[in-house]
Amino acid sequence: MAAQNSKRITWIDGLKGIACVLIFTHHFSLEYFNGAYFGEMMESKLPFQLDIRLSYEPYGILTNGNFWVCVFVTLAAFLTAVSVLRQCAGATGPAGNAAWQEKISGMIIKRYVRLVVPCGIAGILYWVLRQVLVPEFACYRGLENILSFAEMLWHTFVKMWIVPDQEALGPFWMLYIIFWGTFIAVILSLATRYSKKWTLPFFFSVSAMLLWARDEYYLCVVVGVLLAWLLESARPVDSRLTRWLAVPVLLAGLYLGGYPSYATPVFFYRYLGKLSAHIYANKGIATYHLLGAGLLILGILMSPPTQRGLSARPLRWLGSISMGVFVLHVTVMQFVGRPLRDWLLGMGMNYPLMVLIVYLTVLLLLLLLAWGFHITVERLQERVLKMF
Repeated sequence: MAAQNSKRITWIDGLKGIACVLIFTHHFSLEYFNGAYFGEMMESKLPFQLDIRLSYEPYGILTNGNFWVCVFVTLAAFLTAVSVLRQCAGATGPAGNAAWQEKISGMIIKRYVRLVVPCGIAGILYWVLRQVLVPEFACYRGLENILSFAEMLWHTFVKMWIVPDQEALGPFWMLYIIFWGTFIAVILSLATRYSKKWTLPFFFSVSAMLLWARDEYYLCVVVGVLLAWLLESARPVDSRLTRWLAVPVLLAGLYLGGYPSYATPVFFYRYLGKLSAHIYANKGIATYHLLGAGLLILGILMSPPTQRGLSARPLRWLGSISMGVFVLHVTVMQFVGRPLRDWLLGMGMNYPLMVLIVYLTVLLLLLLLAWGFHITVERLQERVLKMF
């Protein structure tokens, strides 16, 4: 299982690349055929009511952004936990202990900077375009209010890292989970080093219930740490049986990932919907998505062929620019996609073809801008951080 034994877990880059494109696709669908999210309460804009069917069919995973948010948060916790566990395992003697303690301390201290710099630059760029260049431009859904510069800085650099907040940019609401998830993942990872292993199931159960009661997305962090612990302490044996068992695990993860985020559940999803009514505070929707994310990653861990597929160079490249795709996609959708949409509709183009052309154009431009963002902002940031 070379992908697991190497220092860098390469398949994660591929999964991040897919997730970032599908999160963009989710927000694009909200703009152009929001029936894919809200279901039959919205007017269908695609043939055969395909957009409505996406809201409740399993293949709706292609536009189900909530699931892919869970995948991102779980992967972030997974990577943090893997780093902590490997540092701990490699520590020998006083010098080794000091080295891994310094490594983990640096990880915690630099986490805010690694997240806030690209998000802050993207937030400022959007604010400038929104208010200075085209103040009357129809804004992205959920961003109708025009913020002052001071308010934008407050939301971008402070508030959205504490609570779910989308005043600066809509997709940024989930960043507080990734930020605080780093600290939680470090604590949970260190707890696995406790000598009395029989206490760990109780510890993780209590931690999961407390975090889930606070915010169900925090449960992604617990799942990510448990998967990292499985990878580092009990690597799945590569055998034909394991590979076959990975198939239903992967399918179950993808099926749960397609659970409707807003539309009324149908078919087997209906039974999950009835069950969620009995879950504490009706926390069913995101709970199903995070369980799906956990099963998806577990299935990948059990399937070396899937790991090799996700480690393909194009997908790894896509993963390397995933931060740029995430922070820039709303800006490109609004200030490129909308004018292009209006122009094509003004030419009399039919709606489905217009949507396809706008999607492909915005996606191509977004990938190019995200690549430029990666080789400038992100690489420069890493060089600066290495100095501290």
